[in-house]
Amino acid sequence: MTTPSTKPAGSTRRRYVLLIGALVLVAAGWSAAWFYGRSELAGQIDLQLAGLSRQGFEVSCQDLSIAGYPFRYEVRCHDVVSSNKAGATGTLGTLTAVALIYNPWHVIFEAGGPARLTDPLQGLAGDFGWESARASLKMSEGSLGALDAVVSKPDAVIEGPYSAGLFAADKAEVHLREAPNLPGALESFLSLTALKLKSLPDLKETVSLRAQSRITGGMGLFAGANTAQLVQANDGELPVELVLFEATLGESRVNAAGDLVVSGDGMLSGTLDLTVGNADALLETLKPLFPPQDSSLALLDGVLKSLEPTAQEIDGVSTIALPVQIDHGLVRIGLLPLGQIPPLFLAGT
Repeated sequence: MTTPSTKPAGSTRRRYVLLIGALVLVAAGWSAAWFYGRSELAGQIDLQLAGLSRQGFEVSCQDLSIAGYPFRYEVRCHDVVSSNKAGATGTLGTLTAVALIYNPWHVIFEAGGPARLTDPLQGLAGDFGWESARASLKMSEGSLGALDAVVSKPDAVIEGPYSAGLFAADKAEVHLREAPNLPGALESFLSLTALKLKSLPDLKETVSLRAQSRITGGMGLFAGANTAQLVQANDGELPVELVLFEATLGESRVNAAGDLVVSGDGMLSGTLDLTVGNADALLETLKPLFPPQDSSLALLDGVLKSLEPTAQEIDGVSTIALPVQIDHGLVRIGLLPLGQIPPLFLAGT
């Protein structure tokens, strides 16, 4: 009989040494790559801040740090302050950005409140808070390609030159992307769940909103253009398609869709197909918001009652169709004015 041969102990030890050595080399190479990337990231942050400064935007924060070794980069700063040459300023408690080392084109942001915005030129000021606020940004060919943001339990106090508002909601969402099959068009999805207008205590019901729109050439906003520049680049008229707008208030529902145009002076024009479900409940809910001497509600009630014979049942709800005209910001249903939409930007900016 022969005994089975065994590998020399020295050979086994040598293999372990080689394996450990390889792991050490990989770890050292990975560490060197991470710290090199960290250095490049810090340089890019400085370049971006310098670029914003040249464009009239100043951004600064306290205690800027870059961590996350070994598999990600985590940039964190406190007391973020931004301002522009027009005098508008914004502050934010904390801002954290995280990207995986092998996918730096996808960045996750988390913001910690409170936040404050002031615009002395418009006479506006706002204070904002939330339970959590997160956003996902995907880069594409050197510019922003898509954005998804979700804010839980947002609240806001906004003060203007003539009025102030106090708002709160369960959740707010924003989703922006390039529209499928429409190169260069920006598609947006917005929603607000259980919005409470606290500054209007007589309005007992909460409002939930959903909206979808497409802006021709709107992806230019992701590349740094503003609305005025998009209008100018589109021969003075920027088409906006309102694919969906839906507002629910108690037992009533308002839907709208249509085509709009933003002109060179920042004013909005176009037509909307508006439908009102359970109009009687809507007017009853809104009644406490109108002063006794205001005739607007009575006029609207008259218009809706005149259209009742044309009402249709949609999802079991009596629904009335109303054509809405917007002429340089002035909103009308027939001859009944509903209000004025302010310009989206100041002419000449």
